[in-house]
Amino acid sequence: MILGFAHPAIVVQNLDRATDFYCNAFGFRPLSEAFESWSNAPHIDAATGLQGSSVRGRMLAGHNCFLELFQFDSPSATGPEPAQLKAHEPGIRHISFFVDDVEAEFNRVLSLGATALGTPQKHQGVTAVYLRDPEGNIVELAEVPQPEEDLRQLPGVDRLQGDTRGI
Repeated sequence: MILGFAHPAIVVQNLDRATDFYCNAFGFRPLSEAFESWSNAPHIDAATGLQGSSVRGRMLAGHNCFLELFQFDSPSATGPEPAQLKAHEPGIRHISFFVDDVEAEFNRVLSLGATALGTPQKHQGVTAVYLRDPEGNIVELAEVPQPEEDLRQLPGVDRLQGDTRGI
């Protein structure tokens, strides 16, 4: 049985910069002060399909999700830099955050080190915009488009209303 979506993970070049950005821009907080790390871990290499991996990472908790950040010391990256990939490229290409005011949040997140890809646009009553985080990953800011997409309507989340144990 699937219990739920756990988290996306973003591989970054500068873990401290990425942690600061996602905490300041989107209200994430580290689950602990300790970093996740490993090296010389054959069981992790076997699970990930890597060889000789060495990493430092951090799990962040957000409003209704977790976000994992990894900075690999090895193996060396061989693919293109995230900033070279555009929104239409195959693969997971952006993460999205619902906000109450796209224009205000766009300007605030830009002031924290993001780079604009476009300008906020309103279409069929929905305002949205794409930008890049300091690592070059694409982030979308969007207002909740329809009542059906209100996060409180998601299975599981709807049962948590009023629960103060969470984030």
